[in-house]
Amino acid sequence: MYDILAALINGTFGWGWPEWVLRLLSYILIVTIVLIVAPLQMLFFTYYERRVIARMQDRIGPNRVGPEGIWQPIADGVKMFTKEDIVPQAADRIVHFLAPCVVVAPTVLMFAVVPWGPGMTPVDLPTGLLFFFAVSSISAVGLMMAGWASNNKFSLLGAMRAVAQMVSYEIPAVLSLIAIVIIVGSLSLNEIIAYQSGLLISNRDLPGIPDLGLGWFVFTPVGFVAFIAFFIAALAEGERTPFDIPEADSEIVAGYMTEYSGMKFGLFYLAQYVLNFLLCAITAIIFFGGWQGPGVNWLYAQAITPANPNGNGVFNVLAGVLGVFYFLLKTYFFFFVMVWLRGAFPRLRIDQLMDFGWKFLIPLTLANLFCAALWVAFIRWGPAEGMLITAGWSPVLRWLAAFVVTLAINLGVYLWLTQIYAASQAERRRAELEELSGSSAIVTRGA
Repeated sequence: MYDILAALINGTFGWGWPEWVLRLLSYILIVTIVLIVAPLQMLFFTYYERRVIARMQDRIGPNRVGPEGIWQPIADGVKMFTKEDIVPQAADRIVHFLAPCVVVAPTVLMFAVVPWGPGMTPVDLPTGLLFFFAVSSISAVGLMMAGWASNNKFSLLGAMRAVAQMVSYEIPAVLSLIAIVIIVGSLSLNEIIAYQSGLLISNRDLPGIPDLGLGWFVFTPVGFVAFIAFFIAALAEGERTPFDIPEADSEIVAGYMTEYSGMKFGLFYLAQYVLNFLLCAITAIIFFGGWQGPGVNWLYAQAITPANPNGNGVFNVLAGVLGVFYFLLKTYFFFFVMVWLRGAFPRLRIDQLMDFGWKFLIPLTLANLFCAALWVAFIRWGPAEGMLITAGWSPVLRWLAAFVVTLAINLGVYLWLTQIYAASQAERRRAELEELSGSSAIVTRGA
């Protein structure tokens, strides 16, 4: 943003503004855009989800307010602002008030490191991925505050479920991403995106591959396993079906949000949808190249950048528009998958949720970490690092060996874990049936 403003104001118009004014103006514009984009995403997603679910269930969905119900999110927002704020008499009023703020604030901060397009990252941190997930984990504190402050057993149970779920599934999510970090060698989101240039194969792994922005990690065995594990963990992190146990209305009313109304409830709603958008966005960034796509890198090479200060500003706009289009297309597709899963699958039980995370996903992602290390060894190491087997190998042979070996290991581990997990679930069902039959026999004798 600073480079564009400097070129426009001091270059095109020749106004000669000092550097600190340009930087302040660029920061104000970035913050304003982020604060506008977050609520707009929430408004769009609420309408989009209701219409898609309605179509899946052979219903109409919102269709009264505006053409095709397009203004329904605005009407819902007005209702939230005007609805009475009710606080239970026995609740801790201060903590009850602060909980929604603690939940919303981290989701807005996470926008700071999201790359929307080439040169369109609000803050390009070298540890952007670490910042993203470190900040996201703060939301668990707000959920626990909400459940505890409400002084309601259903709310407290929902909060405890939410925290247990988030902590449990953050482990496989982070392990999945560490595999990609091992390959890239950086925690920078921009560096992770840049690594995915190429065509089905990254031109960092196999030099000479044409750069069409399609060398995505999902096309590798390590990236594919990491993607599946991460997206499942993201569903649990965002409390999406079938992992919406913390808000199970048929069991605990509405979980940690039971005692909230008005705009406080609206803040929880906002935080949840914004978090889901960001999780879909980070999925697109890490595994599907983010804004990478055909034509973006070529356009950006002609634009005004620190490496090319004499470029043409028109190409900044063209590269930005095309990059944002690719990025949002991928992000919205993953949100559609979230909605699709909501319309297709029932809610899991809490024990099934925890079992799957600890007994299946975590071992699978640990094995994938080993495969990521093998990938780096085959692609980059040689006799100097102890990889004598790769001496004299061509880059193509190195890549093929890495692909075949990691695919075989991941497939073998998956089949092995599937058998173990199925056996453990069968044993659990057998124990539950024995307990149920024993309880029935006791009741019969008592009668």
